[in-house]
Amino acid sequence: MSNIINLTKAGITDINDIFEWRNHPDIRKNFFNQELLSWDEHKKWFIAKLKDPDAAVYMAYYKKEKIGTIRFEANESAIKTSVMLNPLFLGKGLGSKVIKLGVERFIMEKKPVMQIIAEIKKENVASIKAFEKAGFEEGPFA
Repeated sequence: MSNIINLTKAGITDINDIFEWRNHPDIRKNFFNQELLSWDEHKKWFIAKLKDPDAAVYMAYYKKEKIGTIRFEANESAIKTSVMLNPLFLGKGLGSKVIKLGVERFIMEKKPVMQIIAEIKKENVASIKAFEKAGFEEGPFA
């Protein structure tokens, strides 16, 4: 499966998928903000992210199916990344592949000078394992 995954820059046509995934109970439980997001909040946030020069959002595909998304956002001290899989593709070992491909693409396109970090709830073992498998190391905030 891994060699058939590809990434594209996310666009406005991805807004519905990301909204549905974000509000899915299996996904939401791992967010720091677990509240259901309204369409208006999501739309405002998503359009802002697409326009933000300090953010990059990619959509991951397996063949023609959207399997997830990975986002990078720079702040003063680091670049935060987060990954979200399509709930239909959870538990298939795809998270680490999406992370690895996303990081490689982001570095190639943006040539960042700051460290790329992921903030993950300690209960979210699957995400921690996926980031470790993709080459991330546990930092001082865990």
